[in-house]
Amino acid sequence: MKINYINKNEKSIRDFLGFFHLGKAKIYNLLQNNQISINGNIVKNDISINSGDVISIEYDEEIDYKASNNDIDILYEDDYFLIVNKKSGIIIHDEKNSLCNDIAKYYLDNDINLSVKFPNRIDKETSGIMIFCKDMLTHSYMNYLFENHEIEKEYIAFIHGKLKNKKGAITYRIGRDRHDSSKMRVSSTGLESYTKYEVIKEYDNYSKVRCVIKTGRTHQIRVHMSYIGNPIIGDKLYGNDNYKNMALHAYRVAFIHPVSKKRIEIKCKLPEYMEELEI
Repeated sequence: MKINYINKNEKSIRDFLGFFHLGKAKIYNLLQNNQISINGNIVKNDISINSGDVISIEYDEEIDYKASNNDIDILYEDDYFLIVNKKSGIIIHDEKNSLCNDIAKYYLDNDINLSVKFPNRIDKETSGIMIFCKDMLTHSYMNYLFENHEIEKEYIAFIHGKLKNKKGAITYRIGRDRHDSSKMRVSSTGLESYTKYEVIKEYDNYSKVRCVIKTGRTHQIRVHMSYIGNPIIGDKLYGNDNYKNMALHAYRVAFIHPVSKKRIEIKCKLPEYMEELEI
């Protein structure tokens, strides 16, 4: 598989690859194995490049998940990204019956002979935006953005009750629950966690809330909302709730595209069971 990139303003091959936060060892191996070419000419060493040069990387990969029989809901696609809407109740990756198996089917149907790569994940019970990267450079770049909290991530949640403050931030640290390995909990020894929230609309006994997370801790919004006494509707783990699905949806993401350098913003409409709450 050959992936092409248009150089915008980097001055050398190492600068270009370094922008994607590719490791030095990986850069060295690509050069030494004749896997990089500029305007069709293979290069083995770091050389100067010009704006508009076509940098190509060629490497062998194969689809690494068994294909399912399920179609996917595509929100955005180009040569570097496949961004989809994940349904609630679907796990991200497993040997079968996971979103990665569904992506594998799409790749197989469209002759995309690449491994299934994802820089982020959302809970099985959470619906909404999931990002998949088609090539190694984009995957490395997005891993860096997620790890350094440089991606805008917005969720819509329906929570029990009403919040005293209609907007604010929850900053309690989150760690693993020592008594239940499937759960997280607020803990003074946990990892720094930051959830910014704003009430969108209030109903008789519940509220619609916008949440923007600066960190990406496991179950972060669920733990924070439950801890302050407003668990998410449908959250059986943290709220003992029997609503049909958990009312938490990854609604919007925004980031700078690594190749075009343009800002990409993706939004994903609410699932029907959350729209039913908007009475």
